[in-house]
Amino acid sequence: MNFRFIVTAAPYGAVGDGKTNDSAAIQAAIDEAHRNGGGTVILPAGKVFLTAGLVLRSFVTLLFEPGAELLQDPDPTHYTKPTEAGYEPYVPKFGHNFSETIKWSHNWYRTYPLLFAPQGAHDFAVRGEGVIRMMEITDETKIIKQCPVGFYRCHHFEICDVHITNYHSYAVMPFTCRDGLFKNLKIDHWSHGNGDGICLMNCQNIRITGCKMFTGDDSVYIFSSYRDPRKSEWWSSDEPQPSENIEVDHNDLISHHCKAFGMILWGIDCDDLEKVEVRNVYVHDNHIETMGNWLYNPYTTRGGHPPVTTVRFENNVIDGIESNFFETKISDMSGFPCMEELLNGDFGDGRCFWAIRGDAGAVRGEENYGYAQDGAELYQGIYILKDRPCLFKAEVKTAGGAKLFVRDPDSGEEIAALDFDNAEYERKLLPFTVPQSGNYQIGLKSGAGRAEMKAVRLGSHPAAQGYQDVYCDNGKILFRYNDNLFKREGE
Repeated sequence: MNFRFIVTAAPYGAVGDGKTNDSAAIQAAIDEAHRNGGGTVILPAGKVFLTAGLVLRSFVTLLFEPGAELLQDPDPTHYTKPTEAGYEPYVPKFGHNFSETIKWSHNWYRTYPLLFAPQGAHDFAVRGEGVIRMMEITDETKIIKQCPVGFYRCHHFEICDVHITNYHSYAVMPFTCRDGLFKNLKIDHWSHGNGDGICLMNCQNIRITGCKMFTGDDSVYIFSSYRDPRKSEWWSSDEPQPSENIEVDHNDLISHHCKAFGMILWGIDCDDLEKVEVRNVYVHDNHIETMGNWLYNPYTTRGGHPPVTTVRFENNVIDGIESNFFETKISDMSGFPCMEELLNGDFGDGRCFWAIRGDAGAVRGEENYGYAQDGAELYQGIYILKDRPCLFKAEVKTAGGAKLFVRDPDSGEEIAALDFDNAEYERKLLPFTVPQSGNYQIGLKSGAGRAEMKAVRLGSHPAAQGYQDVYCDNGKILFRYNDNLFKREGE
């Protein structure tokens, strides 16, 4: 049974005049709905509810009736945070940054969000054609920069149809969350710098659809983060999580001066890169004004970025693309060129950069290897030039038959394949050329049993086609073909 709790009714008594702080009344309704096993907490139409912060609870829907509004309270004495015992006051910070030594140390990373779902919350929703409006003060030093909507380690939630406006921070901050839907959101009218839209940090199984944004900074981005020094009481990225299974579709994304869609790839310090990989991203049927990636990480001296695997771009209108997007190494991408080299061929970073279909993956130990089981596939997506002879090398074994393959990802046509059925590891060579420059999938497909591969390499050399081996001897390039050793002419 879905109980309904109207916040203006007794015993809650929210006023809704835009002047009286209604936090306690609305929170009481949310908490009672939660204690009763769930329900819908209703913000009546046409009312303006002043609040300094609300905590969303499991199995509770916060429903805006048409025209209902939540307005951020400018009074710092009204701010509370959730505790095990209930709620207690805390002092939020004014202004933009909390540290002079931590780059981009924005205060909204430390202030609890206006609508906050704490760790463990699940099966909750915010719905309705209402408005979340942040405080209307023009003096930046007097603004409490609070994120309108933020969650941490939550799952199974929906945020639909709400209009977020006049905001001074990032609009929506789901951090380390999973199984969420953001639908038909409108986000506009940022102020005083930044003004990002939806920041998906270390999230899984998320869909962003039907949203319309005109943001001050990045509109929608996928954020791979590890040990971010801006962490606070309400969130942390110290425990790494991959960003995976994310769909962004049918949105209109416009950024005032940055990226309307992109990725922030900052997890490189994690010892296990598989835990911070970005994978299985589907971006389709959007208008994206600008697109690019953040590869510069101010919190590390280590170069590079976390792995990115299986990214699909289809049927988007993209007005402009920054060069950093093309500098990002992405395996198995559609719509744009993939990376131009095979990476992690020794599986030292687990399945990173390897796409999987079915029961496939990687094992790390004394000997690292990739595997595919019962018809599964393990492959990388590589951009290869037309008519350039290539050599796909791997040590393989199988129980039940398997093959190495080179495939056109669009047509599914195999450009080259090599069947094998050896029970112990053997070195196999698959020479090939591709008919057109483009993206190709290169990998392993198992038969009825299990197949394994290790020491995977993709070479390219004018004489590689048709030769069984290519290697160097004191700087001279040698080729072995039919047990005969050749030296390249002119060496």
